Amino acid sequence: MEMRALVSCSAAGNGASDRFRLSNVSPWITSARGASGSDSPATVKLGSSSMIRAFKGVSIYKNKSRRNVLSQRNKQFRPMAYLGRKDLSSPDPTSFCDNDISEPQGTGSINGNDHSAVRVSQVDEFCKAHGGKRPIHRILVATNGMAAVKFIRSVRAWSYQTFGSEKSISLVAMATPEDMRINAEHIRIADQFMQVPGGTNNNNYANVHLIVEMAEATGVDAVWPGWGHASENPELPDALKAKGVIFLGPTAASMLALGDKIGSSLIAQAADNEHDPSKLMAETPCKLLRYLVSDDSSIDADTPYAEVEVMKMCMPLLSPASGVIHFKMCEGQVMLPGELIANLDLADPSTVRKAEPFHGGFPRLGLPTEISAKVHQRCAATLDAARMILAGYEHQVDEWQECFAVLATRLPKDLRIMLESKYMEYECISRNSLTADFPAKLLKGILEAHVASCDENERGALERLIEPLMSLIKSYEGGRESHACVIVRSLFEEYLSIEELFNDNMLPDVIERMRHEYTKLDRSKIVDIVLSHQGLKSKNKLVLGLMEHFVNANPAMYRDKLIRFLKLNHTNYSEVVLKASQLLEQRKLSELRSSILSEFEMFAEDGENMDTPKRKCAMEDLVSAPLAVEDALVGLFDHSDRTLQRLVVETYIRRLYQPYVVKESVRMQWHQYGFIASWEFLDDHMERKNSEGSDDQETSEKVFVEKRRKKKKGFMVIIKSLEFLPNIITAAALTETNHIDYGESAGSPLSGNIMHIAVLDSENEEDQAQERVEKILKEEEVSSSLCSAGVGVVSCIIERDEGRTPIRHSFHWSMEKQYYAEEPMLRHLEPPLSIYLELDKLRGYENIQYTPTRDRQCHLYTVTDNKPVPVRRMFLRSLVRQGQDNQLSQTLVRSLMDAMEELELHAHKEDGAKPDHAHMFLCLLREQHINDLVPYPRRVEVNAEVEETGIEMILEETVREIHKSAGVRMHRLGVCEWEVRLRLASGVWRAVVTNVTGRTCTVHIYREVEATGSNSLIYQSITKKGPLHGTPINDQYKPLGHLVRQRLAARRSNTTYCYDFPLAFETALEELWESQHPGVKKPFKNTLTNVEELVFSTPEGSLIPVKRPPGLNDCGMVAWTLEMSTPEFPKGRKIIVVANDVTFKAGSFGPREDAFFLAVTELACAEKLPLIYLAANSGARLGVAEEVKACFKVGWSDEVSPENGFQYIYLSPEDHERIGSSVIAHEIKLPSGETRWVIDTIVGKEDGIGVENLTGSGAIAGAYSRAYRETFTLTFVSGRTVGIGAYLARLGMRCIQRLDQPIILTGFSTLNKLLGREVYTSHMQLGGPKIMGANGVVHLTVSDDLEGVSAILNWLSYVPAHAGGPLPLPLLSPLDPPERTVEYVPENSCDPRAAIAGVNDNAGKWLGGIFDKNSFMETLEGWARTVVTGRAKLGGVPVGVVAVETQTVTQIIPADPGQVDSHERVVPQAGQVWFPGSAAKTAQALMDFNREGLPLFILANWRGFSGGQRDLFEGILQAGSAIVENLRTYGQPVFVYIPKMGELRGGAWVVVDSQINSDYVEMYADETSRGNVLEPEGMIEIKFRKREMLECMGRLDQKLISLKAKLRDAKQSEMELIKQQIKARKKQLLPLYVQIATKFADLHDTSMRMAAKGVIKSVVEWSGSRSFFYKKLIRRIAESSLVKNVIEASGDNLSYKSAMDLIKDWFCKSDVAKGKEEAWTDDQVFFTWKENVGNYESELSELRAQKLLKQLAEIGNSSDLQALPQGLANILHKVEPLKREQLVDALRKVLS
Repeated sequence: MEMRALVSCSAAGNGASDRFRLSNVSPWITSARGASGSDSPATVKLGSSSMIRAFKGVSIYKNKSRRNVLSQRNKQFRPMAYLGRKDLSSPDPTSFCDNDISEPQGTGSINGNDHSAVRVSQVDEFCKAHGGKRPIHRILVATNGMAAVKFIRSVRAWSYQTFGSEKSISLVAMATPEDMRINAEHIRIADQFMQVPGGTNNNNYANVHLIVEMAEATGVDAVWPGWGHASENPELPDALKAKGVIFLGPTAASMLALGDKIGSSLIAQAADNEHDPSKLMAETPCKLLRYLVSDDSSIDADTPYAEVEVMKMCMPLLSPASGVIHFKMCEGQVMLPGELIANLDLADPSTVRKAEPFHGGFPRLGLPTEISAKVHQRCAATLDAARMILAGYEHQVDEWQECFAVLATRLPKDLRIMLESKYMEYECISRNSLTADFPAKLLKGILEAHVASCDENERGALERLIEPLMSLIKSYEGGRESHACVIVRSLFEEYLSIEELFNDNMLPDVIERMRHEYTKLDRSKIVDIVLSHQGLKSKNKLVLGLMEHFVNANPAMYRDKLIRFLKLNHTNYSEVVLKASQLLEQRKLSELRSSILSEFEMFAEDGENMDTPKRKCAMEDLVSAPLAVEDALVGLFDHSDRTLQRLVVETYIRRLYQPYVVKESVRMQWHQYGFIASWEFLDDHMERKNSEGSDDQETSEKVFVEKRRKKKKGFMVIIKSLEFLPNIITAAALTETNHIDYGESAGSPLSGNIMHIAVLDSENEEDQAQERVEKILKEEEVSSSLCSAGVGVVSCIIERDEGRTPIRHSFHWSMEKQYYAEEPMLRHLEPPLSIYLELDKLRGYENIQYTPTRDRQCHLYTVTDNKPVPVRRMFLRSLVRQGQDNQLSQTLVRSLMDAMEELELHAHKEDGAKPDHAHMFLCLLREQHINDLVPYPRRVEVNAEVEETGIEMILEETVREIHKSAGVRMHRLGVCEWEVRLRLASGVWRAVVTNVTGRTCTVHIYREVEATGSNSLIYQSITKKGPLHGTPINDQYKPLGHLVRQRLAARRSNTTYCYDFPLAFETALEELWESQHPGVKKPFKNTLTNVEELVFSTPEGSLIPVKRPPGLNDCGMVAWTLEMSTPEFPKGRKIIVVANDVTFKAGSFGPREDAFFLAVTELACAEKLPLIYLAANSGARLGVAEEVKACFKVGWSDEVSPENGFQYIYLSPEDHERIGSSVIAHEIKLPSGETRWVIDTIVGKEDGIGVENLTGSGAIAGAYSRAYRETFTLTFVSGRTVGIGAYLARLGMRCIQRLDQPIILTGFSTLNKLLGREVYTSHMQLGGPKIMGANGVVHLTVSDDLEGVSAILNWLSYVPAHAGGPLPLPLLSPLDPPERTVEYVPENSCDPRAAIAGVNDNAGKWLGGIFDKNSFMETLEGWARTVVTGRAKLGGVPVGVVAVETQTVTQIIPADPGQVDSHERVVPQAGQVWFPGSAAKTAQALMDFNREGLPLFILANWRGFSGGQRDLFEGILQAGSAIVENLRTYGQPVFVYIPKMGELRGGAWVVVDSQINSDYVEMYADETSRGNVLEPEGMIEIKFRKREMLECMGRLDQKLISLKAKLRDAKQSEMELIKQQIKARKKQLLPLYVQIATKFADLHDTSMRMAAKGVIKSVVEWSGSRSFFYKKLIRRIAESSLVKNVIEASGDNLSYKSAMDLIKDWFCKSDVAKGKEEAWTDDQVFFTWKENVGNYESELSELRAQKLLKQLAEIGNSSDLQALPQGLANILHKVEPLKREQLVDALRKVLS
């Protein structure tokens, strides 16, 4: 019997099991076609073995003898035919079964492959012709990799040969995410694929349950499982058979006979290549220089643990993992590849991967996925779709059965059976009941009982195994709702965990941060995160849907997630944020109403008339609560309990009329139409009284304001329907107005009584209710009743359904209309308190837009200032309630935060946007006490005589503190001004704060007083007049002024308006004084003592200082001279500040700007003053001649057809006559007689539109470069700086950059156009701090402008008041005493920053370094990080510092997107080595410090220069030479100190040696330091080689000496043995003698030898170095200043040494020294002598006289003697008259 392909040959029908053995059939496989011309099939022999376990893979090949023959391959291949087996008892495991099968589930077009009816019929006919019962049209390939590929290709080839088409059989593949990520071949070539879970194969290809579900879902006829995976699991054929699907493989019985191989398959698949990070091996031939960590110490992964030398290059060795290191190799040893350096006890031993049996537990795996029509699986599929969306994909998923299927084969049999049975019971119940709950508790009990009963040794493994099941059960413990909550919360967490990373952050910054957070192995996570973020639109839709369907019903369960949603600031999240806000507010209102109800119910139990203190206190708390209490109370108006209803209404009334309701005046009654309440309240008004005898008609401090109160009436009616309104209004008015007379106008609406109407009919729509109420109020009877009761205002409250706030309308009596009309501006407000919102100030605007807030505690009004350009303004008004214990600052901070949240939410709304200018007004309702104004427990006592000034000072201090915490956030939201109104016993006060930059502000304090001659109130300043002084309180808001609009324009450019920088300097100065000398009285009240703007006296004139209002500049550059009192110069110092005005033509440089900048630079150089440049510009100005642009014409080649091109551009004669000066043109006449002026050149009327800007840029570039050399220059990049602005930033050398502002030459969009593609995405990518900070252009980076100004002032604290002036020495005792010891002690290597500035130890104790605490300002930190540079102070004296990084650092060279083949390079750089960059950085620092006149400290700890090919190519020699040159020309004291554990060797010593500049440089060393040409290890390779070590060994080792003696006397037969002993002894001792030789060489490197050889001045012990160098510094500074005076007096004719010799000689001859030379070394004696100028003034005068004589002698020797008389005349003209006469007399004597 032959076996045919794709044919099932069972003789029985569907369900039959007639079978036969393979050994009983012909061992041939029939191919599709026979030999040429033959209809019989070609066959191939399978082999003679009767125990063939599997057919091999087949493929088609061709040759002359055989065609299209299936050949054997090395891969397993299941035949696509099912054959009956005759002998059922046969044990042959290779026999195949004919599964119970059903009709095929249909075929069709799949992925564009049309399996047509013709092809289907061909397969059917083929099957029938070969005796088959069931044709196979569709196969599920349940494997991957090469097995799947070979199977698909083989079937396709057979199909093509048999049916003439590859697509006759449809092939469906399974694909994991890992397969999809690598675009696996089997997915690509299949007809269709189904996504399955990733991870290990028990989640996918070995998951029987999943394969069966896939087969069902895809409607296949057969499944081919490949090999491995599930192919040998006996459950698979049985499960497929039950579903009517053919299994292309052996029977279950055959598999059981073969044994279980799944476990071994899993182990084989999990095994990796051996990787043992616990063994640290040498990878190349090298020498171990030193260890960088201690033996037996803990190290982290990727941390350098040793340094090796390879070809004279120092390279770090990095630890591959974290753990404890144990050294196996000695320092100095030479190593070969593979030698063991150290062992590592791994912190995570799992990183060792060996091919060993796996004994641990598998990691927790995600739930697998299947596709089914079952409800829970549909739910799970939807859940997976949600997760796929959150991951940025487009979607698909599944629960218990899937999870159970993964674990079933590994669970104990009895546990598995029990779980299956209980779950099947649940399935039976769930088919009949949709509400049946998942049996979580039952299943949990089974699992816990089984765990408890198992052996203790196996319990841990079982718990880990069943953890996925337990986790699923726990999520269902609270029922389906709880389970849904768990799922939804997990989805929210997935969303938030990604999007919170991108909140308010730029994508490149997020990616950069993640690159540092994730290791190289986890970098794929970054791609996943970014991909997820890019799918934000789909994610938002999903989250909104989840919120609507799940969160809406119970927001409380999701409160923490909703709060996190609210913190997403970007507009991309607007819809999500708004929905979260709505859900939270809905919850808050419901909870608040429940809370109030429960509290009132408690009091209602005590009876209606119980008026206990406890009840009063509770009511007062509700009245003062900063919550939407009034909205919550409305929902309780119709409570069935009358006692409780009374409590609700009374609380509502007291809240509205706080604090003006008259006590005990509230009366209530129930009417047939509803509920009526009435009360009395007091209305404040002010009266003015002058002091006796005062005739002052103006507002003055002598004017007293007396508070008067008028009693008024309030009513409230509560009805359930508007139809009762007329009757109840009439009843209320008639009943209540007869009791008390309220004045002359009591029966008139003008009396100001108020009626509140509460309508509890929630069916009314808002507009309909408003119209109905207004209509009723117009009825004559109703109107008359209200008027007779003196009601001027009617407030209507309409309740809405649960969770929604009520609607409010206000109707005011109109004298013109004679009826109650609604006041639109007061909609949503209750009338009693609306007056305090001062909405009348907005009435000057049209189209005022009201925006409701969440709890109606804040009210937003949006208007537009239209002139000169539209500005969107927003006014936020809030009535502030506070509890009895709340202080003013706490209350204001809370209210401001709430208000800012409302602004943020408003920006998220569809029609919302961030305002250009927002104003906040907060009115505190409760009267404040004086102690409420200061933080608890502080208390103040204000003298009555100075009460006003005392309160003013306290209020200003309070609001400034509040602004510090809230100002930045306000500025981001556009809040430019905020105002607070509060009542004290002395009257009403107001604090008005102008938010200038977020970090800076102006504060003005006012009182409300009555204006002279009127009843209106005005603002009145106290000590200093504010801009609102004398302005009426109710004046309408004015349009924004010029200054404010300029600020807004600058803010749109993300920088500070230039005229606001003086305020920033003042603010930063105040903070500087407070931080450095807290509590010290400043010499001036204002630290910024004088500010004068510099302007041109005439357009071409010189600069003059003026005082004028800001914003009057007429060019894009402004400048000031600032005189300021600083801690270093308390009496004042002067600087010049020049800034771009970014609001003037984008801050571009034109001719006028260039001329102005040039003049300012020259002024700074002339006066030797520090020049600060605040850069925010767009480079050189671009422009065109607008007057020509508006009128030029085109000379077309064909006037009729312009599309044919043009020949020239011209002007008409009329235009030429008008603007001819703007062009160079020639005249032509056309044949028609028309005259045209053809333009040859456009010059332009305006200057500054072209190349003239470039020449101006050249001038200022040269001037600013010169200024760096002649005075102190510093550039602060506060805004985008382009072109010439970028060059100026570099030419000034010292540069501070704001983190969010770039320094660029060309815009990124321009570069993209040049490159022809979108390469760069932002300016920051080109010139942000990551570029400019890493290349040495930028010295410091700051986060905002105030921090930038603070950095400027901090830098100036190290700089003399003028170039060449004395250092800013401390006037006050330094906080860190110079006598302090150096407490930081290096262990293995010296940490440079700890040595300089100190460090905190593990216990938090500060260990001081050499310099003053908190005085070190590191600069150029991001560039060349193997050197540390900066400025510090020693005993308060500023110095420059250069130190050495001892640890290996990495230099990151970023990839350039403009170059396709570019990639990021990470270059490790060893510590203690000068590289080209760090050498250049050192040279740059020396040059900067010298220009600033700073003494210099070099903590020298270098081993040399890096001398590789790349280093030489990149200029290491040039940079090293620059160090020498800059040290040679250094003009201040220099101290080179080799620190503790430090070393200085080779070329590194050469470039800092004291002989380079012996006048100023001194060298010192710690006793532990070392110095020489080479390290000892290198020295012994040259001067103490192996041969010499052996000689030394032979000289010193007694055993060797003895053996050598024996050898001399030994017999011939004994000599060989002795030689071997000698050799063994030498080998044994050689490592020890290497160490001895190293020690010997090291003894040549000690600091003692350095001192003995005179290359250092002395050995300075580390702990005492601070005190030592402080004394040296003070002495050298004093000597240097005196030397400079001497050299200057001599006319620069003396060298430094000669001047010092003179000074020493003068000193020794003085009375102070008393002729003792040793007195010269006594610092105290020297300072005593120096401070008395009389000790050496005569000698200086003599030097000056000699200088003058020499100069006159030179004049006498010159040929220009005729100029001498005129010169003498000029000299005499300049001196005083008396001295002039003396000089003339002296000259006469000389001449005579």
